[in-house]
Amino acid sequence: MKRSAGIGLVAVGGSYLRIGHAAEDHIYVTSSGGSFMENVRKYMAEPFEKQSGVKVTLVPGTNPAHAMKILSSRGTPPYDVAAFGGMDILRLIRADKLAQVDEKSVPSLADVPEKFKADWQGCGSMYDYSSVGIAYRPDKIQGGITSWKEFIERTAAGDFGKQVFFNNLSSNVRGAEVLSMFGRIYGSGFDDIEASISTLEKMKPHIFKFFTAFNDPVVLLTSGEGAIGPGWDGRTFIAEDSTNGLVKWVNPAEGAVSSGPVMAVVKGGKEDLAKAFMNYALGEEAQKAFCEAMLYGAVNRKVQYSDKLKDRLPDIDSVQLVDTELLVKNMSALLDAWNKRIAT
Repeated sequence: MKRSAGIGLVAVGGSYLRIGHAAEDHIYVTSSGGSFMENVRKYMAEPFEKQSGVKVTLVPGTNPAHAMKILSSRGTPPYDVAAFGGMDILRLIRADKLAQVDEKSVPSLADVPEKFKADWQGCGSMYDYSSVGIAYRPDKIQGGITSWKEFIERTAAGDFGKQVFFNNLSSNVRGAEVLSMFGRIYGSGFDDIEASISTLEKMKPHIFKFFTAFNDPVVLLTSGEGAIGPGWDGRTFIAEDSTNGLVKWVNPAEGAVSSGPVMAVVKGGKEDLAKAFMNYALGEEAQKAFCEAMLYGAVNRKVQYSDKLKDRLPDIDSVQLVDTELLVKNMSALLDAWNKRIAT
């Protein structure tokens, strides 16, 4: 790919806008911040730059803010690659803001199982998966835990005392996905709202906190305030390693509830270069390096994990993904039931 002149950026209210004429070898990719963004930079953007000569600028921000800028753009879009949460990706699909991708234009898609692509109508793919299972303190939960059903029924029976934490539905910390799993276990499927809420009602007397941040489960466990609850694999693994096994994470027998960010190509941007970046990001090399750093699952089936990670992560075929359209469709009714029967 031909190298050409760079492009200027101007900071406006904490975000970035293009100025001047866009150079042919410069693309803009949305990102969240923190260690996630740094690992995207180190294991996806920088190696791609070296291989292709294409400059990659990662633009930090929140998912809704990134999506809104794309939705409101006219002419040249603010980003070439949209990489963020599935619900906001669906907004862009409905507004016809994303380009179609396939195995011809993005060959590494061939190594990604269909379930990581199915929700995005030919416009994208998840590019990692983090899984919600059960995080706990082995010194407080004698004999450990093996399944969602055991966790639910022992919580309802008071076996763990009032040291159980759970996802707050309205805080976008995967509460809807976990409740959907309850509907599958005790009802007719992921969309059985009554089964989900009635199950949680039985647990509610023993839940001392409905957490609102992704880091809360590890904080509650390491501080000793909590003993058990839903938690993320990678974050718990980091805490386990740094505390010499003070906390543990288990992949429940029914399956961990997984989700992850989605990568897509924005219409009207540098679509060919964006597809080339997406191809690299989904490829075996980038997937292995990025996911080993994040302790999250790789969506590329060819990835062989290190000994440190290979026996920890939920298998790529076992993870449970709740249909994003279903979550969007049911969210209003689920929130209504939550507010009337759980939040009060």
